[in-house]
Amino acid sequence: MTSAAADMIPEDHLEFLQAVWSRRPIFTYIFLGFNIAIFLLMSLAGGSSNEPTLRAFGVKANAEIARGEWWRLIAPIFIHIGLLHLISNSYALWVIGPQVEKLYGASRFVILYMLAGIAGVCGSYFYHPADISAGASGAIFGLFGVLFVFGIRYRHSIPPFFKRAVGTAVLPVIVINLMIGFSGFLPIDNSAHVAGLIAGAALAALIPFQKPGAENPSVFRVAQMVLLAIVVVSFYAVARHYDGPKLSVRNLSGSFNSRSSLEDFIDAINNAQKAFEASAHDLQSRRTDNLAALKADVAKSIDQLRKVPSLASTADQLMARLLRVMQDQYELIRDAERADTVTFAYSRRLRENVRVYDDIMAQFSKWVETDGRRYGIKMRNDH
Repeated sequence: MTSAAADMIPEDHLEFLQAVWSRRPIFTYIFLGFNIAIFLLMSLAGGSSNEPTLRAFGVKANAEIARGEWWRLIAPIFIHIGLLHLISNSYALWVIGPQVEKLYGASRFVILYMLAGIAGVCGSYFYHPADISAGASGAIFGLFGVLFVFGIRYRHSIPPFFKRAVGTAVLPVIVINLMIGFSGFLPIDNSAHVAGLIAGAALAALIPFQKPGAENPSVFRVAQMVLLAIVVVSFYAVARHYDGPKLSVRNLSGSFNSRSSLEDFIDAINNAQKAFEASAHDLQSRRTDNLAALKADVAKSIDQLRKVPSLASTADQLMARLLRVMQDQYELIRDAERADTVTFAYSRRLRENVRVYDDIMAQFSKWVETDGRRYGIKMRNDH
């Protein structure tokens, strides 16, 4: 039965099937794993929706590239903005990556993927100079371009059933995705998609797929190693020039929601300021009619401060001091509420809390002037 089936299938079709089924898509899975690893590192730094984190990890930013940060042409291929972005691109790579890698082999797949990805970053650089951007979608659209050209170039030597998944069959998928991008409903950088698509199609017109048993020319292996080395060097440069939020497990809890760690950090400081200053004002005025509400506000602020994300060592130390003085203020309000009066001893405790609080706020202001502004933090000046 096997030999009869073999007689019915043309030899070049058998070669094609062997190419598709015998090769393992190793680099597809490596790139998938690397995308996830970078996303997790960004989550430790406050989340991939946090602009300071994105910039520190190497997203495409024209001003920084113009200053010589060339690695921002490479790193964005492996950076994703938000969990949904990561999931959608990971799924697309999981579906299309193995097809291309099994057809072209590991060396040529790396070349196709990386060059299409770089082309996508360059497309965004030229057509959206004011925006930061990142994502593997330029490289993924490049793979769609590869399958489109592959189906046309080898239309006479591939099995009929496979033609349903390549060549002109890929066109509706490409068109639909481009239409979604151009619709404006989602913040999609279609310039990166188009640039990656064109680059992938052009590369597929030049680079033949790797036939089974055929020797892989050294030029492809060398190009593969050079591109992988560039990726390694790029992320070494990211690590060396990293100036974003400190990596901390504390940041994981808030890194997968719609808010950024920076917003949580600023809210924690602002709410602490409001709660402390309001309670201090009433205690200084010896008012006791609103102490229950003030105590609740201070308790809420304490809960926020305990969960505050980590940005930098100095900021973490100041936030720890702020938490302690808020706890002292809570105990003072509780004692005054029980006594239904503000005694001389309570006033002395209040003065000490205010002194510590003012010192913390002064140091926060100094930190903002030197380091905090790069996180987009501004201190309130209404105290």
